[in-house]
This record gives sequence, structure tokens and C-alpha cells, in this order.
Amino acid sequence: MKRLASTFWGLFLVILNVMAQATQPCLVKKYNQKQAKTPLAGVQVMVNNAGSAVSDVNGSILLTFRTLKPGDKVKLISAKKEGFELMNKTAVEQWNISRNNTPFSLVLVESNYFFKLKEKLTETSTESYKTKYEQAVQELEEQKKAGQLMEEEYNKRYDELETKFQDQLTNLDNYIDQFARIDLSEVSADEQRILDMVQDGQIDEAVKAYEQLDISGKLRQARENKKALVEARTKIAAEEARQDEAINDLKAKQKREIATLKLAGGKNNYDKVGRMLKENALADTMDYEALLAYSDFALSQKDYGEAEQFLSMSLTASGDDPIKQAHVLTLLGNMYSELHDFDNAEKSYLKALESYSKNPEANRPEVAGTKNNLGSLYGAVQDFAKSEEYYLSSLEDYDVLCKEYPDTYLDWMGSTQSNLGNTYFYTQDYAKADEYFQKALKIYTQLFEQDPNTHRLGLAMVQKNYGNVFFMTQDYVKAEEFGLKALENYTQLFAQNPDAYRFDLAGCQNNIGGVYLMAHDLTKAKDYYLQALENYKILYDQYPDVFTGELAMVYQGLGVVYTESNDFDKALENLDRAIELTPDDPANYDSKGEALFKKGDEKGALEMWKKVMELEPNYLTSEGEGSNLYKLLKKKGLIK
Repeated sequence: MKRLASTFWGLFLVILNVMAQATQPCLVKKYNQKQAKTPLAGVQVMVNNAGSAVSDVNGSILLTFRTLKPGDKVKLISAKKEGFELMNKTAVEQWNISRNNTPFSLVLVESNYFFKLKEKLTETSTESYKTKYEQAVQELEEQKKAGQLMEEEYNKRYDELETKFQDQLTNLDNYIDQFARIDLSEVSADEQRILDMVQDGQIDEAVKAYEQLDISGKLRQARENKKALVEARTKIAAEEARQDEAINDLKAKQKREIATLKLAGGKNNYDKVGRMLKENALADTMDYEALLAYSDFALSQKDYGEAEQFLSMSLTASGDDPIKQAHVLTLLGNMYSELHDFDNAEKSYLKALESYSKNPEANRPEVAGTKNNLGSLYGAVQDFAKSEEYYLSSLEDYDVLCKEYPDTYLDWMGSTQSNLGNTYFYTQDYAKADEYFQKALKIYTQLFEQDPNTHRLGLAMVQKNYGNVFFMTQDYVKAEEFGLKALENYTQLFAQNPDAYRFDLAGCQNNIGGVYLMAHDLTKAKDYYLQALENYKILYDQYPDVFTGELAMVYQGLGVVYTESNDFDKALENLDRAIELTPDDPANYDSKGEALFKKGDEKGALEMWKKVMELEPNYLTSEGEGSNLYKLLKKKGLIK
């Protein structure tokens, strides 16, 4: 018998892809040759609950179901095109509406080849059935001749064989139809070889080949594997839920532990807090809350390198959430401000404000806070007009918030009032500075009485800034009073967390040193300047670019104290250090010139005055009669 080419299954096959969901497009493709597909147009598909549709030139169809939904059973009534036959009836019987837009394939083959294939399969199968039937009859006859079967038993079994043979022939058309509709594009190479045997009439060999594949055994094993996976997944889900519960419980416990460590204070305890928070952040670098918690901690410890790294990671983890992004940008702005990187600080704050201002009513607290930050920034770069503008605008927002939620926003109101007082202080409008510092002091005194631990820092800042006003108005008694009150609060804060409050403590010590210098209490002045110097040295070693000016300022103050104490060598030693740190500051040369003059080096003093004039020709205008060197040289007749 001539072998029927296996390409009957692949050649001229048509595939109709139907993406069947409640309303979903369909794709129709055609096999021109084995394993190759091209779209097929003009296929009329009728589906229960969706009516009929015809594939276009791209093989596309849109089925719109009236009541069915994704996952429901689809009943195909017909798929018709003249000259073609539907192939994959088995797959159609299992067709459900797709849940994820996956196309469903309707496979068609040209009718003439389909019928030729069925004819060849009919011939092959009929011959196979007949051969087996004749072999069985021959065995019966041999048993009868050998006396192994009586006539009655022989006739009975013969009739059974005849009936079975006829039944097989009767059902053969159905079997052949099913077999002929197999889509060979879906079968493996092993199965392709077996199906080729069937076409060659080697049906028994094909059966043995299937037995060797042990499909039933593999199917049984696959089902057992799936059952095991389902059981494992159930156990994993239950265990995952238990672990989530444990994680949430441990997170709550860790928060309480961290709160306890902070309450206990001390560097070792704060180091422990930092390690815990960093470990949490690194455990999942897309955990926004954990990253932000460690970023906040690093900022509080003035660890700017860590803060910048983890804030950048927080910005990535914030995704498309504009509020989260704005919050991170605000923290970055705060950090850049502390680092005196005012350009980047301004960019960060303005981006944050832009984001918050898209919904100003809902984000009023954040808008007010960002305006306050911008006010501080412009004050730092001495753009006091903008500083005042943003502070006043911030106060308008806080006024609205305090009327609705006084317990929540009174602290912020006091902070902004204190900041505005600083702006007026730097513009030498001491009356307005006094006005706003008094308002802020009233708020923070009230808050401090309610909760000293929470509001100690706010009260200390107002006390220190208010003391500066009295210093500039030469009320040294009041300046001393507020300076010492601030120092007491900063000292307690420093004892709890040295790294976080060293800068504030040093600034307060320096201010008090200045007060005692002006009050001519040189012993106390020197004592406080030396304390400030010790702290500023530590800060300068960590961040020299940030604390150069502060360290030079303390050296200059000490130099003046030693000059007033007639210890000119120590005075010059400290003033030379100030000049080394800030060589463009004329005040350093002015103070050094005074020390040289009082030591008897009038020539050296005059050289220092020339340096002052070189650096700042308008120095006398800015300092007025405040320059002791100018007075001494003028009195001596060395300058006009």
C-alpha cells in the first residue's frame, strides 16, 4: 500500500483564532504548508450567545457575548467557508471565554484534501479491522478442529466476532473523522512519527509506539505532581499568612524597642537604632516606608552621605505617587540646605511645592511646610524679600490650620513665627523681630509645659534667636538670660543624642561667649568659646565644607578675648587660624590688626588695615565706628 503523505495534516490547514471574551477581537490564520500560518478571510463563525461574524482579510473577528463573561463555556454552532472543513473539534468542545485576551484557534483544512485523507484512513482502518477479524475466525476454526470447542460454543463466539467486526465498521466513520481532524501543528515529533505509522497502515505498530510513550503513566504522574503542588501551595499560602502576621507583630515590637532606645539616649543606643532601620531598608529596597524611616534617622544624625543615598532610593520606591515624591523632595531640600547646597535645595523645594500645590486644600500642611522651608532657604542666601514673602504666606496657611486643628499645627505656627523673626533680625528690623519672637516664645512655652520632651528643641531655638535680638540691641542682661535658658535645653538634648544636637549646642555656646565678651566678662567668654571650639572641631572634621565658617568665627572670637586679656601671642595664634580657614573675611584681619597694634607692632597693624580695605573697601560703612583697629590707627595718626 502506498504511504499517504503526512503533510495531509499540515498542508492547506487553516487556523481561525478567536479571542472570545465578553467583547473581544479574533484572529483567523491559515496553514499554507506544514507549521506555516497565514490569515484566512471569509470564515463565518456562529457562536451561541454571540451570534455570527465573518473573518476579515486579516483573519480577524469580534465576538460580542450578550450575557456570558470571561471563563464561561463557549458553544460553537458552526464555522463555515466553502471548500473548508473544521479540524480541531476536540479543542472547540473545551473552549471557554479567555480571561486574558488569549486568542482561541479554529483550525480548518481544505475539503478535498480532508476527504482524501478520510478515504485513505477508511481504507487503512477497514483493512486492519478485517485482518484482525479474519485472524480471530481462523483461530476459532483451529480450536474447533482440535476439538477444543464444541459446535455450540464455536457458533456463539463466531457470532460475537462477526457482531464486533460489524460494530467496528459502523463506528469507523466517527473514529476516522476524529482522527482526521487532529491538528499536527500541536503534536510532538514522537507523535508525528506514530501518526505517520497510522497512515502507512501500521496501526498495531502505532499502538505499541504509544504504549512505549507511557502517556497514561505520565498523565497519572503529572496529576499527582499537580496535586502535590496544590497541597504545597496551600501550605505555603498558610505559612506566608503566618509569616506576615509574625512580621507585622515584630515590626510593632521593634518600633517600641526603637522608641525605648531613643528615650534612653546615648550614642550606643542611637547606633543600635540606626543599624535596625538600615537593615529594614536594605531588606527590601522598594519598601518606601522602611527606606524613608532610615533616611529620616540618617538626617537626624547629620549622616548626610547615608541620607542622600537612601533618600534617592526612597524617591525611586515612591513610584508615581506625587505626594510621596514631594515628601522625599522636601527631605532632600532640607538636607541640601544643611549642607549649604542652596541651588539643589531650591530645586527640590520648588518641585515639592509644585506637586503639593496641585491640590492646595488637601495638602495645605505640606504647602505651608514647604513655603516655610523656602523662606529659610532664601534667608540663608540673604534674599530677605523672598524669605519674608514665603514665611508670611506660610503663616497664612498655618493660621487656617490652627483654627481647625490647634493641637496639631500650633508647633508649626510657632516655628514659622520664629523663622520670620530671624528674617527681620538679619534685616536689622529688631522691632518686628522682637514681635515675632515674642509670639513664638508664647506658643513654645505653652507647648513645653504640656510636653517638655517633644517641644524642648523648639523652645531652645526661640530662646537662642530671641537672645540674639537683645545682643544686637546691646541688652546684654537679657541676651545672657535667654542664651543660658537655650543652653540648658540644648545641653539636655545633646546628652540624649550628641550627633544630632552638637551643632545647635556649639552655636549656643558661641553666642553666649559673644555676650560675655561684650559685657567684658573675659573669663566666661573664653570658657564658652573654648566649649564651642571643641564641638565645632568635631563637626569640621566630619564636614569641613559645611562648618569652615563656624570654626573660623569661634577662632576669631577667641582671638578677640585673648587680645582683651593682653595675651597677644594666643590672640594672634587663634586669629591666624581664622584667617587660614576664611582668608577672604576682612573681620579676621581687623581683629588681628588690633592685636598687633596693642602688642606694639604698629606697622603690622597698618598692613592688616590695608588688607581689610583691599577685601572690603566699604568696610567702614558697614562697621561704622565698630572697628577698634580703625580707631586706634586714626588716633595714632597712622591713617586719615
